[in-house]
Amino acid sequence: MTGMVRFTEPAGVVPELGRREAERLRQHYIGPEHLLLGLLVHGDNPASAVLRAHGLSLAVVRAEVDRLVALGVLPRPQPTDAELLATVGIDLEAVYRRAKETFGDHAYYRAAERVRLRRGGAVAHTPRGGIPLVCRRVLVMAAREAIARDQWVGPLHLLLGLLRDAEDPVGTDLYPRERRRNAFLGWPSRGPHPVRLLVEARGLTLEALRAAVLGELDQDR
Repeated sequence: MTGMVRFTEPAGVVPELGRREAERLRQHYIGPEHLLLGLLVHGDNPASAVLRAHGLSLAVVRAEVDRLVALGVLPRPQPTDAELLATVGIDLEAVYRRAKETFGDHAYYRAAERVRLRRGGAVAHTPRGGIPLVCRRVLVMAAREAIARDQWVGPLHLLLGLLRDAEDPVGTDLYPRERRRNAFLGWPSRGPHPVRLLVEARGLTLEALRAAVLGELDQDR
């Protein structure tokens, strides 16, 4: 679905900004809470303006995400693969360099992909430089909203996708492999959606925020 439309430049950088927020939290996935933070980190976009107008500034949302992490609602900071292996005397960078020298640049990636795609197998770690995206449904919903309006996917569509995704509890419509992956990453397998918790913590509702986003989108048509 997302391949059928184009992303505006501001929307295109949001996942990368979300990844940086995940790294700040030492979490090994990009979730909807990270995309929400990514919109606010970018700052110069209409979605961020809507959020700030409703009291959801970057500082406020970061503090609330940190609170959910401290409470254990969201995964606590996790050690990296390299840090875990270092505790048993294994230098991951040295292993990677040796594999690259022996088998070629793509050896690590091909091995990880074989494990990931093996039927019934454990969830493999993502190859170097990437972390799993556990909010693909948000991007699909954002793409649908853009397609319905014959527009490129912009920050407002991303925010609308986040809010629509947040209407359902965590764990809705997940395949078994996705459930195993989320459990492996420490992401909640069930319960209230993180974005719903972040919105309602400010005394807001998803419906009111969605109405504001739709109002902005209608002005652009």
